[in-house]
Amino acid sequence: MHSLRYISGGESVSLDGPATFAGTAAGIRGRAWAYSIGYRSLAGVSRPARECSLSVAFADAAEADRLRRLADRDMRDGTPGRLDADGWEQRCYIVKSEVGAVFGGYHSAELTVVLLDGVWRKGHTVPFELLTATAGDGEFLDLPYDLPYDLGVPSTRRYVDIAGWGAAPLRFTVYGPCVNPAIRIDGNWFRVDVTVPDGGYMVVDPLATPRSVTVVGPDGSVTDAFPKARRGDGLGGGEYVFQPVRPGTHEVEWDRSFGFDLTWYEEEGEPPWS
Repeated sequence: MHSLRYISGGESVSLDGPATFAGTAAGIRGRAWAYSIGYRSLAGVSRPARECSLSVAFADAAEADRLRRLADRDMRDGTPGRLDADGWEQRCYIVKSEVGAVFGGYHSAELTVVLLDGVWRKGHTVPFELLTATAGDGEFLDLPYDLPYDLGVPSTRRYVDIAGWGAAPLRFTVYGPCVNPAIRIDGNWFRVDVTVPDGGYMVVDPLATPRSVTVVGPDGSVTDAFPKARRGDGLGGGEYVFQPVRPGTHEVEWDRSFGFDLTWYEEEGEPPWS
């Protein structure tokens, strides 16, 4: 592992030195499935939150205090921090610190960390622009005859490549102005019956707890649009706003009247070794 840090709000504390050092961070490397054993079968298979230990050495008292205060604030406010291991993230709480050796300006501690998500995620963001061509901007083909029409812009197909080992959650940031944005990927429609104002944006976040759909106005006001999101018959129903997408190359279809950023997430049971 080349880098490790604890992130809380807009702040982060490096755990890979020089002031705070977690070494190999072996404690967060493991993984565990929950299950119940049936007759020649497993049932209730899931990846729940799990508790692990992190041995940390502190060479700077101020940094040790900063990590403690951030972790305690997150616990007090019920707002998880995040561990970032080489770009792979998971929500977490630091629930305990047991101090070991203390001498000079140095001390060591055993941190108890609760990993909340069951998986580590790495996000990949792809922008999709609105179509802005008009008849006079050179993007239409002017026929050499006096006909009452010209040729329009050739159809431009857009694709997204989903890598990884399993279906990827999708996060959308849709930029206004637009009305009732709808996007189709891998046979599923992602639709929200809402107006996104000019200068505002809408976020569809499948990883929020709970899942959320919000519209942010140009003045920063936030409106809950979850009731306006189409959820159809649920997972696999063809119109589910939180539908994950299978690995592969998929065409992205929308009316091109608005632009958006699409973030898809790789998921791993532990931070990859390679």
